[in-house]
Formats: sequence, C-alpha cells, structure tokens
Amino acid sequence: MRGSFGVRHLAVVISIIVAGVGRLAAASFTVTDIGSLSGGSAAAGQININGMVAGVSGFPHGSRNHAFFGDSRVRIRDLGCLAGGDYSAAFAVNSSNQVVGESNTATAVHAFWWTASSGMNDLGTLPGDNASRAFGINNSGQVVGYSSGPSGERAFLWTSSSSMVNLGVLPGGDSSQAQAINNTGEIVGFSESLAGRHAFIWTKRSGMKDIGPLPGDQESRAQSINDSGEVVGWSSGPGGTHAFLWSSSGGIRDLGSLAKSTFAIALAINNSGEVVGTSTTSLGARAFLWSSADGIKDLNTLIPADANLVLTSAIGINDRGQIVAIGTVNADSNHAVELDNPRHADVHTHVFVLTPS
Repeated sequence: MRGSFGVRHLAVVISIIVAGVGRLAAASFTVTDIGSLSGGSAAAGQININGMVAGVSGFPHGSRNHAFFGDSRVRIRDLGCLAGGDYSAAFAVNSSNQVVGESNTATAVHAFWWTASSGMNDLGTLPGDNASRAFGINNSGQVVGYSSGPSGERAFLWTSSSSMVNLGVLPGGDSSQAQAINNTGEIVGFSESLAGRHAFIWTKRSGMKDIGPLPGDQESRAQSINDSGEVVGWSSGPGGTHAFLWSSSGGIRDLGSLAKSTFAIALAINNSGEVVGTSTTSLGARAFLWSSADGIKDLNTLIPADANLVLTSAIGINDRGQIVAIGTVNADSNHAVELDNPRHADVHTHVFVLTPS
C-alpha cells in the first residue's frame, strides 16, 4: 500500500561506510538476495502479501534499466517497456500481483499498469499533459501518481472505470503528487501550498487535507498509508529531516532516527503499524525498522552476523512482516562505498527480502 520513493534515485542513496556493527545474539530475520536482470544492479519498489517484489534492475548507473517483478524462488521477470521506450521502473504491487510504475515511450514518460495476462498498459495522462508516473496501487486496482505538463504536476487517481481523475492541490499550491493509496481509498502524498510543500491525505468525502510538518519544520511528505489510516513520511526544517507517523486521532509524531542523527525518512507502514525506512548514522546510511513496542532499530543488527552485507534502506513491509530492502554485499569495511559514483562501476545495488525468523 505504500508508494515508491523514486526507486531510480533511491538505488543511489547516499554513500556508505561499512564497519563492524554490534548484532543481537539471535537474528530476527533471514535474508534472501532476489537477484537482478542484466547489468547486476537492482532496487525495490514494494513487497506484497505474497512476498513478491516489484522494482527496477539494470546496470549500476542507469543504463538499460527495466521494471521487474518476482522473487527469489524463480528468476525475476523483465516487464519490458511501453511502445517506443527503452526504460521502465516498477514502484508498487498489490495482492493480485498487479504492478504499476513508469516507462518512457517514443515521446515521454508515462505511468503504466501491468498484469501477467495483459502485459504493460499505458495509463496516459490528465487532459493537456504529456507525462505521468504511477507510484501506488491498492487491492481493488486503484492507481495513484501524478501527471505533468504545461500547468505543472497534479496528483491523480486512476481506475479502470473512470480513467484518470485530478485530485487537485492544497490551498495556494500549484503542484501535487500522490504516493500511496490504501484499501479504503484514502490517498497520501504531498502538495505545494501557501505554507510550502506539505504532506496531505485525500478522501473522496473530504478531498485533500493538509497534515502539515512536525512542529518547527517547514516541509513534509507523506509516503505510505495503512488500512487504519496511519500515515508515514518525513518532515524537514532547521533541525534536519525526520521520519514521522500521523493519525487522525493522535496527530503527527517524530519517530526519531538511528544514532540520534539529523536525517531519517519513513518509507512504508503495514497494518500492524510497523514502519521501515532509512536513517544516516556515523557509519553511513542504514535501513531501519520501527515499532511502537521497540522504537527504531537498525535492521543490520537484526540479520545474521555472517550475512556479509549492509542494508542501506528498507523500502517496503507487508502484513506478514516481510521487508524488502536495498544494500550491497562484500563491501570493504575500511572504505566508503559510493553506490552513485560511476568510478565504482563494480559496486552493485542488491534487493533483499527479509523474512521473520
């Protein structure tokens, strides 16, 4: 139910320094590398209740990247591209294994909807626009994202019966993006407003509502929503960027960060209220898991000590507690690993599925 945090960009998230991390005596998760398409690098968008992952794979620095779908049990599937295109990326997948994302065409980037029976379908754009991207899909097949053109970006809701609907903007704003939709039809994302870029929640009954940033911050972005209407994302201001959890009954709260750093973003929440994301530490970027019972924990301390990998970001979590994360393997603990540096072309981003032990 979460939307994707720009998978192409998250694949090159922050340079990391791999050093010895104190691990728990017993691992909480087993780890599986799901593999990649030609090129060796991959980044994830989401994991569904079936343990299936959607994402993008190709060469480390953007060459010939294609959307993929699958898991470690069989070779992941190349979803191809829209007609005339050579690039695609998948950002979300629902329980029926329907996948959404973006692909270029001969003229522009368009949102797509993919199923095993029909293949990749172009969702088009809002009237007058020329480009679009799809970030979220629920179990009813409702799709959200944004459409763009001369008038800017507008969040949309797409259904097979009504096609693409403009969700509008917050008061005073001129652009918006929808990132995720839950199974009750509530949508979250962010919009420009009179007060700056703010996270929003949209419902058919009430329209778009500003849920604001954390106290003292100026900007916020909502990234994921569960079926209880709990929303996660991040808020930014003079004190840095912090992961937040919002609900209609409890308002907005700071989820903290690893090692009390000034950067953490929440990327997904499941129906148990477990949250995953990424936070900086003195050792670089690290994936985290947050729960109301245990607070925020470095996922690298919850996997086997001999895993020989570093998890830099956790992208999604399903209702079975399975987590999809990205990271790298066989890293030199004495040197920085810059996943976005073309000089390090042999450094691949891997997609891992973490299953509760």
